[in-house]
Amino acid sequence: MDLAQKFEGVACEKTISVTDLDLNRKYRILRAKGLTTRFGPTVLLTIRGEGAAPCQIFLPRRYSHVITDTDIEQINSNAVFLHLVYTAYVQLRKPSC
Repeated sequence: MDLAQKFEGVACEKTISVTDLDLNRKYRILRAKGLTTRFGPTVLLTIRGEGAAPCQIFLPRRYSHVITDTDIEQINSNAVFLHLVYTAYVQLRKPSC
């Protein structure tokens, strides 16, 4: 395989926002990775919806405090099969006086 074919064969997983997910659709969690970004600790998931290409999403930071390294290892070793379902978007606003 020549170098050009190697580059063409690499699947590029697009990073999307959680709000870009379809409502009430199941996305299979393929891989997880704990990261520290300039905003603090987070979890990066690689997911795939039925009939769709894999993509990556950053979970909200509040999940980085409850998902442990052991949980990430179980996801990556296929010891557990989990799905992510985006159920709603709630926009928080300041109460009016």
